[in-house]
Amino acid sequence: MPSPDSSQTRRAFLRQGSSCVAHLALMSACAPLVSRQRWTAPAHPTAATAPFARLDLIGPDTWALVSTPQGGDRTTFANGGIIAGRAGVVAVEGFYRPAGATWLAERARELTGRWPTHVVLSHYHVDHASGVAGYRNTQGADPRVYTTAQTREAVLAGGPVAPPRDEELTRRLADVVLVGGPNIDRDLKIDLGNRTVRLRPLSGHSSSDLCIVDDDARMVWMGDLMWNGLLPNYVDAVPSSLARSVRTLSAVGATTYIPGHGAVAGRDDVARYIALLDEIEQVARRAFSTGTTPAAIAATYRIPPSLGEWTATTAYIERAMSAWHRELRGSATR
Repeated sequence: MPSPDSSQTRRAFLRQGSSCVAHLALMSACAPLVSRQRWTAPAHPTAATAPFARLDLIGPDTWALVSTPQGGDRTTFANGGIIAGRAGVVAVEGFYRPAGATWLAERARELTGRWPTHVVLSHYHVDHASGVAGYRNTQGADPRVYTTAQTREAVLAGGPVAPPRDEELTRRLADVVLVGGPNIDRDLKIDLGNRTVRLRPLSGHSSSDLCIVDDDARMVWMGDLMWNGLLPNYVDAVPSSLARSVRTLSAVGATTYIPGHGAVAGRDDVARYIALLDEIEQVARRAFSTGTTPAAIAATYRIPPSLGEWTATTAYIERAMSAWHRELRGSATR
């Protein structure tokens, strides 16, 4: 008999069929062997592994959590990481379940000697935010959460792709540091003593996407603005903003990019991703101009081999085309 926790997880999964959880689960099942191997094979030294993720050392006192849900364990589901300095430790993302956040916090303590002092949520989708309460431990450690007002409101409101309503999650987000807004600097800086990271609010994958930029280490945590080797989920995307935000992050001069899903990326991977976004836009604009429906174009469209290997299903190509059609219809009526 399944545990109550596993039954609850399955119900949440079915309830959120349009979420990135469902999107990624289908992508993982459909990904060619070469793509799965590229995703799961570490390109950096591995500090820790679990059935649901591994933790790779990508720079001095910096680790990327690469979620590996292909085996069916959705504890983390999204990528994240640890950025450590003399004065504090940043944990990136809240993950799908509290156990994922706790696992990352425990690894932070093992590797740096301290529990995370700061937690950054990139956006409100269930696989990035629903487990954030797991960072509070029984010894009283309770790191400060940083996110945007839009993300906080969307998490607390619930919805098809947001975390299910939960009292503990509501308490955890009652007091957070809000990034962005009319009276706050566009980029908020976190001083970790010997290093500083910038929190940059953007949008495109959702109405509010918060990214982390470490200029000295030349690294960027992109959240779901980037999917490496996988067609992104356009469930509530604004496609033109998505492409614009990715270009903005590409221009910061980083050499290492941690996507929301997929393997850690380099500059060439980001360029390839931008080319994919441009291709999707061109196809969608042609279809819109000729009155071709998203379903009709998705039924026959295949990503050109010249763009490299991308995992994409007909259903999610249709979703991408539908997102572009929504935006183009809106532009036409203004």
